[in-house]
Amino acid sequence: MSKHSETITGGISRRNFLTGAAGVSALAAFGLAGCGQPTVAGEGESAAEGEASATQASSTTATDWLGEEPEVGEVASTVDVDLLICGCGMSGAVAGATAADLGLNFAIIEKGAEVAASHYDIGAIHSRYQQELDLDFDEKRWLNEWTRYASFKNDQSVARTWVENSGATVEWLADLYTEFLGTDIEVVVDEENDNAGGTTYFMPPECHHIQKAGVEGRDGWIEHVEVLSEFMASKGTEVTYNTKLVRLLHEDGKVTGAIAEGPDGLVQYNTPNVIIATGGYAANPDMLKSRNPIVPKCVTSLNYNQNNDGSGIKAALWAGADMDTEAAAMIFDRGIVMPGVDAGYTDEAAGLWPTGGQFNLGSQPFLKVDRLGERICNESANYDAICHAAASHPGGVWCQVFDVNAPEDVQRFKTQGCSATTWKITLKDTTVDEAYADRIDEGLICKADTLDELADMLGFEGDAKTQFLATIDDYNAMYDAQEDTQFGKEAYRLSAIREAPFYGAWYGGALLTTIDGVRINRHCQALDANRQPIEGLYMVGTASGSYYAGNYPVYLVGNCLGRQVTFGRYAVRHAAGDIA
Repeated sequence: MSKHSETITGGISRRNFLTGAAGVSALAAFGLAGCGQPTVAGEGESAAEGEASATQASSTTATDWLGEEPEVGEVASTVDVDLLICGCGMSGAVAGATAADLGLNFAIIEKGAEVAASHYDIGAIHSRYQQELDLDFDEKRWLNEWTRYASFKNDQSVARTWVENSGATVEWLADLYTEFLGTDIEVVVDEENDNAGGTTYFMPPECHHIQKAGVEGRDGWIEHVEVLSEFMASKGTEVTYNTKLVRLLHEDGKVTGAIAEGPDGLVQYNTPNVIIATGGYAANPDMLKSRNPIVPKCVTSLNYNQNNDGSGIKAALWAGADMDTEAAAMIFDRGIVMPGVDAGYTDEAAGLWPTGGQFNLGSQPFLKVDRLGERICNESANYDAICHAAASHPGGVWCQVFDVNAPEDVQRFKTQGCSATTWKITLKDTTVDEAYADRIDEGLICKADTLDELADMLGFEGDAKTQFLATIDDYNAMYDAQEDTQFGKEAYRLSAIREAPFYGAWYGGALLTTIDGVRINRHCQALDANRQPIEGLYMVGTASGSYYAGNYPVYLVGNCLGRQVTFGRYAVRHAAGDIA
């Protein structure tokens, strides 16, 4: 085993991401397996479908993935509540804890069988923790940077909800944990430096980590979903697991409840307010290919919750909601694969990819070339930059090349966000061989005493091998001159490839989630095609839209989770009349 584990897995829960018979061989390199996706078959168009037809046509380029709203059979039981929350990931858990804190009569259902996995990097602004450290930043600059990432295809009024409420949400969470857990809580704010890469990106100190005070390492992390679920239970509401949303009850542009399917049959929830927090659609191959066709052209690794099949988004569209015009996905450059493996599904019907998890080294800005041996782009940019660029190159994959001096190189690179794990932990005070012994033994990282030998191990032949070696020569020359005359990478992020042993590894993207969804207003209310709110329907988390387009703004570190927790809390407060 290596000194440090480099594979970071994500998924449905802390345990069952590793279960399931399908896909064991496909994910053997990381010991992960895929899970099947239950479906509900439609049996014809309901009377309410007319109100949604125009919306469906306007918000999708192809609607094969949408299908028809399912007819339902006999209802086994009926529940009357003031609020129904569908989904108990990070957004739903915060929504549920807020409802419990307010003393609401609510129910929360979760498709999965147990507590979902937590995430930890929470982006926020104007928190007391930032202010105490003099780390608060200019919201106007942030707002325009966020909008620039999406080419103004997002909604600045929706972003104002994050700007005005995210700091207070982090404070509320920390205070809740202090009281409920009976322990001291500290909130650490990442103080990013100016090494954002890509020459001029704005990288504000927005990422917050809520943790147990004085407890080192992972033992100090708060398992948010688990703790918030326990908090709900302490207030009288248990999460109802193994229960999936089938469809919404709606009429004349108003949602009046939902039908869900649980272990004992169909359950009808009558309620004036439904919050959909069921996640995105990464686990729906048809929807993913139709909405975001670049993803299967550059992704090699499954790193998403396999319950996120777009079912909540589809339910909202059937009820008349509109969807973002442009798709967006969170793709990180960490899907390490064996030489010769292409990007794309290995089993599309089962939603399986060549591998699973993330290999953090992939985000380091070493030289990266395609199968022709040619450099692809400036390697010092967003995590999805090389992924998107490689989509138009052979196989949709790229090769990262470095030498024995990599541990020193990454200390100079000082990448930020979660990629900093490599220089802060994995390659700190160690060697490549020690840090990555298991990956070298598996053949995922090729190691050679000469560049000629390395080229052979990586699969370069003929003209491609000649070009590969020439590209390294050119790259070394730019390092010597301390100027990237090809793609303009910062000089301090150039590195020489001269001293044996030499290393190389192939990558595609790791798909974490989709981040486009149903359009919302600043109150998290679902909108129809005429930008009118659908009464009684809220969308939060990665089921919601109006926030990203085309990419994830990775240098706004923690922003996705910051949106999830902020909007999960805000939607409940708005539905309850606790906020105007």
